[in-house]
Amino acid sequence: MKTILIADDDKAIRRTLELHLTEVGYRVVTAANGPDAVNLALGDNAIGHNIDLVLLDLRLTGMDGFEVLTRIKEEKASLPVIMITAYDEMQTAIKAIRLGAIDHLGKPVDLDHLDEVIDKIFEMSALSRTGVAFSDSFDPHFEQNIMVGRTRAMKEVYKTIGAVADSRATVLIQGESGTGKEMVARAIHFNSQFRNRPFIAVACSALSPTLLESELFGHEKGAFTGAIRTKPGKFELAQGGTLFLDEISEISPEIQVKLLRFIQEREFERVGGLETIKADVRIVAATNKNLSTLVANGIFRNDLYYRLKVVSIELPPLRERKEDIPILVKFLLEKLHHETGKAVEIIPQETMNKILGHSWPGNVRELENTLRRAVILSPGNMLLPESLHLEAENDSATRFPLLLKPLHEVEREHIQNVLLYVRNEKKRAAEILGISRPTLDRRIKEYGLEDDEKS
Repeated sequence: MKTILIADDDKAIRRTLELHLTEVGYRVVTAANGPDAVNLALGDNAIGHNIDLVLLDLRLTGMDGFEVLTRIKEEKASLPVIMITAYDEMQTAIKAIRLGAIDHLGKPVDLDHLDEVIDKIFEMSALSRTGVAFSDSFDPHFEQNIMVGRTRAMKEVYKTIGAVADSRATVLIQGESGTGKEMVARAIHFNSQFRNRPFIAVACSALSPTLLESELFGHEKGAFTGAIRTKPGKFELAQGGTLFLDEISEISPEIQVKLLRFIQEREFERVGGLETIKADVRIVAATNKNLSTLVANGIFRNDLYYRLKVVSIELPPLRERKEDIPILVKFLLEKLHHETGKAVEIIPQETMNKILGHSWPGNVRELENTLRRAVILSPGNMLLPESLHLEAENDSATRFPLLLKPLHEVEREHIQNVLLYVRNEKKRAAEILGISRPTLDRRIKEYGLEDDEKS
């Protein structure tokens, strides 16, 4: 029979968990403070059995949960610990996983989910998770871009970030535009032991294949027309850190070959160069397309695909985690307060209902841009529903004709409307559309919207 230690300073929670786990069939011992939890976890408990699993609350007297977790992992690295906390936030989850917790659950504890987690832990043949302590000091810009979400899907993302942060494993982040793929990449980097090394992001779709090759690998003087001096590439500049390759699906077959070689050998040559250069760089790649489909269609190399997805993170669209929207709105309004100096503190239920009723095809980026406009247009400290300027989506009679249009017509009309809204300010239009400026220029030319710019 397995023995579980419950460490929580709340007597009612301890008792609830104890009754449930005893009924399920486990032996249970309890601790009301940090020092007792350490003593029970590291020694024989009161009924003469070693502890097989620890349910550990963050807020404990005498020694907090992180300190208890660190002590346990120093002496019993293989003992699985589940962190349980009312402070169910991204940084708490990441820190718990990095210190060695096998999972992180929020309060109130979902007992059915707890049973599932415990069952999975005990089904594993071997558990060995050595924790690595880290400082709470992060890049100051990262705090402004912190991820917000408490749904199970987002908690899984946080746990993966914590698990992979200190490794040099290649990571592939997949998700729709606006879901926060670069923020995940930054979270991986700035929660790692390499946080003081460079983090460099490259938008692969924003450059032609020739320019992208030079940007990534550098070039020698005279390698091509205009190469008036030797230029180091991003792989050299990111030495010891992280290179984030956004829109990886857009790279040419030639660059796919060079990237594959770098991942395999950790070496490359500059364009026009003969010297082989070695670089210790972790690659985090992202795409809003289905790479496996591109592989099946012969557009993307199969071997590169599997090299990139050593660790894979799927970001859920906002419409699939609407429970997160209220806390996202609060967070984004606080962020906009710092940016604009204007505080919007009151959100009527009618406004929140309108926000919750929207499908948010542009995801968190669209939500932020919508709130930015609403904050600017709101007359006071109240977010009025009419300030959101969201089109009604529930009238199928008005939406159905739109769905019958070819995709290129829908895209053309949408780009045209955004350009009209921002009065042809391309930088703002690209931000709202979630595409790069060069991509927007190409779409304008492709759809013949140049005349609209002049009019």
